[in-house]
Amino acid sequence: MAEIGVRRTREGFARLITFADAVVAIALTLLVLPLTDLANEGAENAGFTSFVAENYPVMLSFAISFAVIWVLWRNHHRIMEHFVAYDDVLAKLHLVWLATIIVLPFATALLDNSRMQWSNVFYIAVLGVSIISLRGIARWGIAHPALLDDDADTRAWAAQPSDYGTLIAVAAALIVAIVVPQADAWPLLLLLLSSPIDALINRFRH
Repeated sequence: MAEIGVRRTREGFARLITFADAVVAIALTLLVLPLTDLANEGAENAGFTSFVAENYPVMLSFAISFAVIWVLWRNHHRIMEHFVAYDDVLAKLHLVWLATIIVLPFATALLDNSRMQWSNVFYIAVLGVSIISLRGIARWGIAHPALLDDDADTRAWAAQPSDYGTLIAVAAALIVAIVVPQADAWPLLLLLLSSPIDALINRFRH
């Protein structure tokens, strides 16, 4: 019996994007649940300022992870704006990326536990895999133009040089977290250097 080919329609592509957006929304919701538990377990007649003072590490982790997931989703959205179709490889790359998104709330909970060693290393490693999978999605589309929209904006996007600044910054943060495990989430601040690193690389290219 002849094998039936797998249909890949525009509706299927739209469902892939919708599913990705839903997973991101669930991950963002999971982030706030520990804060809700803390609020319910708070002492009676405790003031808001004392609650914040006592739980600021958890609140800081929430803010960092919310911003991280938002940036990852924004970059995914910007990349997928240039796609009009998908294939099996693109779907599998999304599987990897979405796995990192849904694991980030768990990594955040580990980061909140001061007794958990290497939790920052795990968090940064998950973030690194997420960024690499996003780059893989973009590079796969550029290597397979049939998946992309055929317009001037997409051609300009595909012609842009690869940005290595974020990967270098994540690698540096991971090294710092391994060497100084007591650094907690502070190595993530190195991600702010991604744009200057890209600018420096582009300067050497020219």
